[in-house]
Amino acid sequence: MRERDAQALIFWIGLLVVIVLLAGLAGGSVVLRGETPASRTPPTLSSGGSPLVQPGPLLSDSRGFIAVPAKSAPAQLRRETDATPISVLRGQGFIGAVSGTGRRVAYWVTSDAATRELRVFDVTAPDQDTSLATLPETERGAAAVWSSDRTGVLAVVESSGRAGTAEGTGPFSALRVVDTPTRSIHEISRLTDGSQFWPAGWDRTSRLVGACVYGADGMGIAWAVVGEDAVSGRVPMEGGIPALSILASGNDVVGVQNGSVIRVWTLASYTQHLEFGAASGERIAAARWRPSTDQIVVLVADRLELWPKGGGDRRIVAQGLPIAKDLLVSSEGALAFVMFDGGLSATAVDLGNGRTTPLPMSGSRLVAPISFR
Repeated sequence: MRERDAQALIFWIGLLVVIVLLAGLAGGSVVLRGETPASRTPPTLSSGGSPLVQPGPLLSDSRGFIAVPAKSAPAQLRRETDATPISVLRGQGFIGAVSGTGRRVAYWVTSDAATRELRVFDVTAPDQDTSLATLPETERGAAAVWSSDRTGVLAVVESSGRAGTAEGTGPFSALRVVDTPTRSIHEISRLTDGSQFWPAGWDRTSRLVGACVYGADGMGIAWAVVGEDAVSGRVPMEGGIPALSILASGNDVVGVQNGSVIRVWTLASYTQHLEFGAASGERIAAARWRPSTDQIVVLVADRLELWPKGGGDRRIVAQGLPIAKDLLVSSEGALAFVMFDGGLSATAVDLGNGRTTPLPMSGSRLVAPISFR
């Protein structure tokens, strides 16, 4: 009896095995309760095990640039996706600054070689620009930068060399602060020794301004800290730091020395600075702050890298790039634009994943990123 039961059990087990094998040969699949049947074309998985999402377009209609087609031509507003200008500014060229959000622009209007009027506008309504200040014939606007809270403009005013109706003044370079809501303007510092100011930043919370004093060769001589009350102090700077390489993000300031070292300091203190060097034999072409982060976007040799402002590991974003000399970063910090041919051609680089794409160009030089958001 037991022998017959054992034979029956073996028979049913064998039958079950045959059924499973036949199902497999027929291309079927056995799915347990609660499982999802396997797809015939499973999605590609990333290293984290999640399905990869197809990346969207790199360039956006919601961002753009201020571009200059020629030195004597008016500056233009354009989008990332299309080089066709959507608006034209007053005057010729562009001397000015874009706020940290990319929305507000302050610029000196240059007309007949005179730069006398400071105007401001929102990039979503450039035709509604407003005059902030007008200078006499003996003066000219030379530079400008927004305060960190976007409520004021730090402007550089210099002697124009033109004779006015009043008694002529000698050469000078002055820092003036403009409160945009009230349009009030007052001078807080002046140089009369032939050197000039390059404005870096204005922190309205601490009521401090930071600016570089530079000589005829464009290299920094001293770092000036000036209060809104016009009380100032100056610290000598080491040689080899071009004034134009000095940029602020909030209270932090960056500059490039001798094309091989990045220096980081604050508006209030140049003395307490940090230094980060490039690899031996490599040249740093440009360094820009990445907005809303503690990172610096660095164009070094044929690579684009992210360097922490306090030191630490550096991340290579893209490499094998043609040798370039300048760099822009979008206002929200998503893209960097590596510029070639004096800014007449550019490649957009995603700072998150390193994707690249050429930027549509039409012979105009890019000078600043803007945002229409």
